[in-house]
Amino acid sequence: MNRTRFSRAAGLLLCLFILLGICACTQERPPEDGTPEPAALDGTFSGEYGSLSFNGDGTTVTLDLTAAGAEALALPNGKTAANYVFLFHNEQWRYDKAETFRIILADKSLSFRNALGQTDETAVAFYADAAGDQAVVFRKQS
Repeated sequence: MNRTRFSRAAGLLLCLFILLGICACTQERPPEDGTPEPAALDGTFSGEYGSLSFNGDGTTVTLDLTAAGAEALALPNGKTAANYVFLFHNEQWRYDKAETFRIILADKSLSFRNALGQTDETAVAFYADAAGDQAVVFRKQS
């Protein structure tokens, strides 16, 4: 009788561990809205902190920040080549649905909260600590 109770308890415990493992491996994804994935960002986007020139390859950008922009965003002043990625739960994702915008420099990586609904093919918007509750916005130049 005790052996049966022990076997049941062990079986329930094993099921619980399997269930927790499955839940831990499952990542949330934003809901599909049926829209096609946008093309990679291409062109120069300017704002009060300087400009971001996306090369259209989906991975590289040239930063050209003002002194104030460099200080506010904790990025180098002037022209700097960098890589970038948009992420959702640490997985590369389309920029219009991502929750994070990450800039990768040779010696560091900085993540910013993407401004959903504002980042699209015409604007890149994200939140920086120095900017408070207002998104830092770079708009595409014609």
